[in-house]
Amino acid sequence: MAVKTDRVFPERMFFHVDMDAFYPSVEQLENPAWRGKPVIVGGVDSARGVVSSASYEARVFGIHSAMPVAQARRRCPHGIYVSGRHAVYGQYSRRIMDVLAEFTPSMQQLSVDEAFLDMSGSEGLFGPPEQAGHRLKAAIRDRIGLNASVGIAENKFLAKLASDYRKPDGLMVVLPGTAHAFLDPMGVDRLWGVGKKTVAELHQVGLYTIAQVRSKPLAELIGQFGESFAIHIWELAQGRDNRDIETDVREKSISHEMTFEEDCGDPEVLGTCLLDLSERVARRARKDGLAGRTVTFVWRNPDFSRQSHGKSLAETTHSSPEIHAAVLDLFREITRGKKNRKYRLIGVRLSNFSEDPQQLSLFQTPKHSSNVDAAMDAVRNKFGEGSIRRARLSDPSAGD
Repeated sequence: MAVKTDRVFPERMFFHVDMDAFYPSVEQLENPAWRGKPVIVGGVDSARGVVSSASYEARVFGIHSAMPVAQARRRCPHGIYVSGRHAVYGQYSRRIMDVLAEFTPSMQQLSVDEAFLDMSGSEGLFGPPEQAGHRLKAAIRDRIGLNASVGIAENKFLAKLASDYRKPDGLMVVLPGTAHAFLDPMGVDRLWGVGKKTVAELHQVGLYTIAQVRSKPLAELIGQFGESFAIHIWELAQGRDNRDIETDVREKSISHEMTFEEDCGDPEVLGTCLLDLSERVARRARKDGLAGRTVTFVWRNPDFSRQSHGKSLAETTHSSPEIHAAVLDLFREITRGKKNRKYRLIGVRLSNFSEDPQQLSLFQTPKHSSNVDAAMDAVRNKFGEGSIRRARLSDPSAGD
């Protein structure tokens, strides 16, 4: 895909680094006997559990994230099913990000296993794009023991697409002048912000590939889809994206999200995910010594539009039950009267922080739930994330 250019390294060069099947890969790394075997990570101890991630060996059986574990077991009964150990994954994530930070200080971590790096002007240190990409991959593999896929391009949109192009353990360079050849064969669903509903609308007007969007007169797109969205997809189809690295890492909120590979409207699956996400947000807040007053339910619709609905509590909290109760109320408000509503993504966010959440006022008494949270944290810290869980995640009859 790379072509000759006047510059060995273009003026702007972004890397998108994405770990391959991160959770299962960590489990296979720590359990060598599991390497090469289908490993499924998720709520494996719950009748309502869902898959968080599956190894590539498991994906050949059609197993994907957000699939009910019961269904996964039917498809792959011989698979290795493991409860998620998010504290362990977090430790590996920090080690990976430390390695990436050695290549550039301009880094934007997107999730536990994914980051953008601005490598502009670094050819003197690491060589041309392909060489620099191989050096980065080798550093992660040699020091952590895991494989990453890396996409390299002149903007973030192209780099993210490139990292997915040759997974797993892939490396793809899209140099200036090659963006159209790279994008043109791809379906319109690869355009950032285009979901299933919009894909169907694009198909209705005869647009199936990015090449067709690129060749469509912008005025016609505006007439069909409105100015803002039409300009957005037309610019991306040209291979243009002016977003920069966001390096402000001050923690203004704590959030965890779950993206479904297929739009999900199953109340049991959604409820289980919200409880798990609330636990993860609360545990991270307690670990960081923070308590928040605002709880927000975040979701992405099938058309990829993103929305949120929040509420402020009477007191700040980092209690798992309190956060879950608040987000469940918000979820019920959103879904009330809409039985067939489906979601592409759901998430839980805690914000509006105060420090020293453990300090009680003169007339306050410790809450029982705080003692339970602390006890559960201690068990997880010692024995791992899957060592203890709330009954509602394990017992379908235990209520909401």
